[in-house]
Amino acid sequence: MKNLKWCIYTYRHRRAFEYCVRKYIHEPALREEMLRRAAVHDMDKMIMYLSMDQKEAQEMHVKTQPHHLENDLTRTYEDYVETVIDYECAPYTKPDKPLNAYDFTQLLMDRKALDEETGNALISIMEDIGIANSTTYIDDEEGQRYISSLGEVTEEMINKEILTYINEHPDIELSNILDYAT
Repeated sequence: MKNLKWCIYTYRHRRAFEYCVRKYIHEPALREEMLRRAAVHDMDKMIMYLSMDQKEAQEMHVKTQPHHLENDLTRTYEDYVETVIDYECAPYTKPDKPLNAYDFTQLLMDRKALDEETGNALISIMEDIGIANSTTYIDDEEGQRYISSLGEVTEEMINKEILTYINEHPDIELSNILDYAT
């Protein structure tokens, strides 16, 4: 499988994302929406990894997904919540991204890589869900146990996840995702 290492990286990240949604999002309607998003979070990237170089797939994903703030897409409140959860779960599975949402947002604001209005909006969301602090993944023993329980991620697990996504989302246009590769 092309980009197996990156598919494993993303598979584990998706599990951490869902874990953080379940842990931090308690308001019923928002929780339902975020769990729906967790089911599809970064799946476009997983599919692009099958035929594109990792860097190219990552760049295309960032350009086309509103939970990434590096693009000029229109965003909803839920997109910003997805951004916050994406930042918060990163340390659970990504050793190269050790900062939680609060610390990462502060760093981006300090570096002027994130405007103050957007940064404050993200921090407001963090305050609402109880993560506007500098705690770390190391402080979350339950999360550590969960991530450890994932064990080894295999190519079969990734293939199953991709096929499940395709079967459960017949409305997606895979041709649009795969067209980026040609």
